Amino acid sequence: MYGQLLTFIVALLLFTIQEPGTEAIRPPIQTLSFVLAVFALFVLVCHLAFKPLNRALERGVSLAWASVLYHRVQMRLSVTALGALALDVYVFNIKAYFQSIPGFGRSFTLTGLIGLGLYLLHLAVVWFWAHPAHEKIHGATTRRGAFIKDHLSFHSALLIPWLLIALLSDALQFVRLPDLLLSEIGQILFFGLAFSLFLCFAPWLVVRLWGCEPLPPSPVLDELKRFCACHRFNIGDFLLWPLYGGDHLTAAVMGVLPRLRYILVTRGLLRLLSVDELKAVAAHEMGHVRHYHAFFYLVLFLCYAYLSSSYHDIILLLLLKQEPVLQWVLSSESSGQSLFSLVYSVPVIAMMVVYFRYCFGFFLRNSERQADLHAMRLIGHPFTLITSLQKIAIESGHIEDLPSWHHFSIRERIEFLSAAYENPELVRRHNRKLFGTAAVFITAVTLIASLGNGIRESETVQSWRHEVQLRVLEHQLNLQPGSPELYMAYSGMLIEEKRFDQARIILERAMEKEPEHPGVLNNLAWLYATAPPPLFDPQRALQLALKAATLKPEPYILDTLAECYYVNGLYREALVAIRHAISQKPEKMDYYLKQEKKFRKALEDSRRERSRG
Repeated sequence: MYGQLLTFIVALLLFTIQEPGTEAIRPPIQTLSFVLAVFALFVLVCHLAFKPLNRALERGVSLAWASVLYHRVQMRLSVTALGALALDVYVFNIKAYFQSIPGFGRSFTLTGLIGLGLYLLHLAVVWFWAHPAHEKIHGATTRRGAFIKDHLSFHSALLIPWLLIALLSDALQFVRLPDLLLSEIGQILFFGLAFSLFLCFAPWLVVRLWGCEPLPPSPVLDELKRFCACHRFNIGDFLLWPLYGGDHLTAAVMGVLPRLRYILVTRGLLRLLSVDELKAVAAHEMGHVRHYHAFFYLVLFLCYAYLSSSYHDIILLLLLKQEPVLQWVLSSESSGQSLFSLVYSVPVIAMMVVYFRYCFGFFLRNSERQADLHAMRLIGHPFTLITSLQKIAIESGHIEDLPSWHHFSIRERIEFLSAAYENPELVRRHNRKLFGTAAVFITAVTLIASLGNGIRESETVQSWRHEVQLRVLEHQLNLQPGSPELYMAYSGMLIEEKRFDQARIILERAMEKEPEHPGVLNNLAWLYATAPPPLFDPQRALQLALKAATLKPEPYILDTLAECYYVNGLYREALVAIRHAISQKPEKMDYYLKQEKKFRKALEDSRRERSRG
């Protein structure tokens, strides 16, 4: 489940990161032909991938070997499906044809659903060819159509958290949020709250999407309910989980609120295990709740969000600093923008895969072990849990040593349970290890993310940002040489970089084209008021600022006028001008108040000097 969830996240990133440009790369018929050809090739690859396994099963090979190979082939084809999706998006630019759909590109939900739909289509092909091998390995009797439908239903429900975030993101575009929620930390905390609400209330919806039903009345159900009641563990109900037709041998717990908490058990597991073994499985699921693993996983997700947001700008600027990459971004051709999207997606996806595969995977494995140890402590011994694991391994095709990045193998789980029963100190050591490594990890992520935020605000990264912005503005000026707004923006960046001579040339050129443009007048006034000699010209600055303020008395222009009064020694007039700007309640109010304080101090100092004289 976790491996497939990881591929879904990669599919989302692949599809949403790509910028399709304004035009398609190829004519529609040609693009459709290429896409269908790639899809047909993928269908053939899936067929050929499962063919040796099916032949081996007909010869009666070891089910253990066949089961390992079955899972390995499925995962490889899931990754191959990502490759096919990347070809469709980055080489054939199919997103360009979706732009005619209202809301596409602006709606994260709509864009993501289309991308996930394409990926699920490829996975459906994998499941189509996987069905015969699944039947032979697990002795299942599920029909192929039902098998694919069950997979689609299961994986669709896994995407509900993403859907919640996407819908919230779309809705927030139309809502004015407080400044706190507009910050990166604020958004992470906001979505953390949304996920917490999901953990509390979504299980009711998920179990219905999966078609779960209450276990029918039976002595087994009565025993399980008594077991939970005995240990003061309240649940909404025990549900029959029709996962992959119900033949899959697994159980799960969903929900954190007692009335909306469910323990799910498949029909296959109910048939396979005794009542005592089912109690051990239930105790394992109870362990996840008792140790707050759901909220712990949420914290790990938020850690990733914080970490990735801290380095997002740095990665982007490092790429844009490279001349070929910036040219791809500025290119009017869709192929250039697709190339940039592809290059940008590589470090983003690599960072995500490393984090979840290794860091998150480490905590998943050890949380599962903690749940095993909780079951042993609750029951008093590990033997029924061990026999249940052994039965599952044998029935699933002798998968005792099946590798997994999110679970220890069944053999490893059994060996650790036996060792912990012999030496109870191992239980305390494991709990301390998990708690300690979690505390160190979260602290390390916080420090690394804080370091990233510091680097992002450093002079070096700010200079990268200005360099990229200047090159973008230069490119736009070449395309629109008569735009005074571009001259304003370009000259403003040059002034920030203290490249005053270049800024003056640009602004004088703009003055020739638009002598009455208030923004151009404002920037030139600021330059003459703040540049060092020989460009420093207070009188000329004041003339230009007065003209700009007469044409457009907005806060940023009034601020320039106040600065020009200040450099001319007219402190009272400067104070009047900046207070006029403040009365309009501009953004960045702290800056305007700081300016007012500077002018007021200058006026008071001037009065004291005159009184002394």
